[in-house]
Amino acid sequence: MRGRIGLRVVLGAAAVLVVTGVAVVLFAPFSTGWFSYTAGGGSVSFDFHGMYPLTPERAVGFACAIAGLLLVAGALGWVLGRRSAPTASRQLGNE
Repeated sequence: MRGRIGLRVVLGAAAVLVVTGVAVVLFAPFSTGWFSYTAGGGSVSFDFHGMYPLTPERAVGFACAIAGLLLVAGALGWVLGRRSAPTASRQLGNE
């Protein structure tokens, strides 16, 4: 019973991490910069600030989502690993 409660806590924490990470990635503001044609032969200055969509906020969101997914994978692996493997007597039908 105690293991199931721990598993539920881990899965709950993983779900919170995934939902929080996805929400941060979706709702974090970013801008892509704008370049227009300059009439009169003026020089164009290329500034890449704001053109890269991976802002620090989005990086944290992706990290949270990935950490949550890793927790889910670890919990599922732990549950599947705890199940007893079939013994030789059960495989032969001699229960």
